[in-house]
Amino acid sequence: MKKLLVRILIMFLTVSTSISAQTAQQSRKPSPEFQKEGEYYVGDWMLTGETKPSPFGPGGQKFDASERLEWMPGGFFLMARSYEGAKWSALTIIGYDKNKRVFTHTRYTETGEIETMEGTVHGETEIWSGNGELRGKLTKQRLIIERRSPTLYTFKGEIAADSGNWSVVYEGQAIKTTARPLQSPSPTPK
Repeated sequence: MKKLLVRILIMFLTVSTSISAQTAQQSRKPSPEFQKEGEYYVGDWMLTGETKPSPFGPGGQKFDASERLEWMPGGFFLMARSYEGAKWSALTIIGYDKNKRVFTHTRYTETGEIETMEGTVHGETEIWSGNGELRGKLTKQRLIIERRSPTLYTFKGEIAADSGNWSVVYEGQAIKTTARPLQSPSPTPK
């Protein structure tokens, strides 16, 4: 009799947990703030820019790269693949933290680095900030993005050491080369 009661209890808990998980999955929806921001970036982008003279380096190095941003299934995250030429160099996952009311940005590089930033939107300007390390010293990092049109944005990267003075270390622009939908942000029906 005890074994039968234990089996019934286990079956009840299993079914209850499954139903609860399905209900939570169905009622949870991607943030409208994130969907709006994400729609701007979905597609292929060409980035060009130049490093700037600063306490962190001499500057003058031109760079170009490309990125492909697409929705992950469910619409809660964007995935960005960064390329230098034809070589895949980084993977970035972008999301939105409803509790903190900030956008999140976690970048995994080919050299094993993990970079995290949080961002806020002010009209057409995004300000991303986080901590980093340069030449073995802890730094603060800031990325400022200005959306100029549906297919163009400019960006500026800044670093501050312990002194707190910000130095521009690179500037550039990104041009959207495709606007095709790369996965729908809306959850797929089951």
